[in-house]
Amino acid sequence: MIELKKALAPLKKDWKCTAIFAVALAFACWQSAYQIRSEWGGAAALLILLACLLYLAAKASADAPEKKGFHWHKVLAWPPVLIALGLLFLPWSNPDAPGFKFGAWFFLALGAICFFCGVRAMLYGFVPLLGCFLAVPFRESIVLYLSYPFRMVSTVLSVGFLQIFGISIENDNTTIRIEGLDIAITDACSGIQQFEAMILVAFWLVMIWKRPFIWRCIHYLFLIPSIIVANAVRIVLTIVLYKAGFTAVLNNTWHEGLGYAQVVLTVAFFFLVGCLLPEDNDNISSGKTKENGNDGAKKKAGKGDKMHE
Repeated sequence: MIELKKALAPLKKDWKCTAIFAVALAFACWQSAYQIRSEWGGAAALLILLACLLYLAAKASADAPEKKGFHWHKVLAWPPVLIALGLLFLPWSNPDAPGFKFGAWFFLALGAICFFCGVRAMLYGFVPLLGCFLAVPFRESIVLYLSYPFRMVSTVLSVGFLQIFGISIENDNTTIRIEGLDIAITDACSGIQQFEAMILVAFWLVMIWKRPFIWRCIHYLFLIPSIIVANAVRIVLTIVLYKAGFTAVLNNTWHEGLGYAQVVLTVAFFFLVGCLLPEDNDNISSGKTKENGNDGAKKKAGKGDKMHE
């Protein structure tokens, strides 16, 4: 109970920021329920990720020191508001189009956060607000656009790797030809269906290590290469087993099993990258120094008490 109160304390401290972020998350949940007809697992993972990011943004806003003097954040709040008004009311705008309408709401939310909570809260909230107002409503389109590059790169990597070992294989875009058989690398084979779950798992893995913000971003960017490489490994394994005479590997049961193995392999690759990147040793060493200093002070105090006695 004490830990829950401690976790909710930043949300209560800056209630204006919390209220705006809550409205943005509610909008994302409404859009998910309204538009998504299938694959609720991916939608739920995306909403959980946005909730975590919004919480961190609200916490950063609550932890920010109060600034005295001229309130620049109230001036800087007007450009996003003007952009939002332009998207709604300029002659070439189309308020009925979802892109214009949701884009305007996104900029209005940015302006409100900057005006009431400050520039720091706006910067931290930029990505999660973008996700709530634009990524979630156009989720299926974004997944569709990402699917082909994922499939294409994985296909080229796997075919090129097998050709190095003398295997007679070629590809036509995302279709693999081997021994007169065409194997199509479809959306289900691209790893894109697990992408939203993977970005949530990757977020939790990134938070494990004590690193500066820039290194956490760099680590997070390795998620896409991890997905592509893991998918290429799955394709290579499928072709090798097929060449070895195990034709059942193309059946649905084996296909789904290798798909789950791809998810595990993606997490393993991403975790390995995290182990190779540098950690923030300054905080660790300073913490140890502080503990040693406290211990030393206690020991000296203990000796002093004994000598006094």
